[in-house]
Amino acid sequence: MTDTNPWLRIPLEDYERHMCHHLVGQSVLLNFLTKKYLDEIKPEIAVFLGIAGGNGLEHININITKSVIGIDINPDYLNIAFERYKHTITSLQLMNLDLVKNSESICKADFIWAALVLEFTGIDKALEFCTNNIQKDGHLVVSIQSNNNRQSISPTGIESIKKAGEIFSIVNPDMLQSRAAETGYRLIGKEENELPNGKSIMTFHFII
Repeated sequence: MTDTNPWLRIPLEDYERHMCHHLVGQSVLLNFLTKKYLDEIKPEIAVFLGIAGGNGLEHININITKSVIGIDINPDYLNIAFERYKHTITSLQLMNLDLVKNSESICKADFIWAALVLEFTGIDKALEFCTNNIQKDGHLVVSIQSNNNRQSISPTGIESIKKAGEIFSIVNPDMLQSRAAETGYRLIGKEENELPNGKSIMTFHFII
C-alpha cells in the first residue's frame, strides 16, 4: 500500500454507515465477536488491528485488560476512536501504522484481534506483524469475509466506500490456516456467521 491508500480517502462516517447498513450487517456481528473473544480470552494486553472508530471497545473490562492498543492506517479514524474511548479506557494507545510497511514490535500482547484486515494487507504481512507483537501462548483471532459469489463491496449507496475495492482481495481460508501453521500458530477454534446479504464472516482462533 502507498500514501494513496484508499482508506485515507474514506470518511469514518461513511465507513460506519456502510458497515451498519441492513444489507451489510457487519458492525453488529463484529461487535458481538469482539465481546465473545474478550470474555473468553480475558486478555491483559489486547491489540486491535484496523481499529477504525473503535467498534467493540465498549466491551473492554479495564479490571482485566490493562493495556489496549489500536492500530489503523487512517489517523482521522484514530482521533475519533480516542475521543470516544479515552475516558473509559485510560490505557488506550492508538498508533498510526501501515501493516504492509511496518512490522515492528511494539508490545507482547496476549490477544490480537484482526477483523477484516487481511483482505487489505495480505496474509503474510499481517502474520509477520502479529508474530512480532504476540507473546508465547497468546491468542490471535482473525475474521475474514467469504463472498459466497457476491460482489466484494456490497452496494449500499455510499460511494466513497467503493474505493476500498481497489485493494480488496478475498483471503483463501485454507491458505490462511496453512500459512498460520507454518508460522507457528495452532488453530483451536473456528466459526462462520452468515450476513444479511448472503456473505459470511469466517473467524479463526489461533494460539502460538
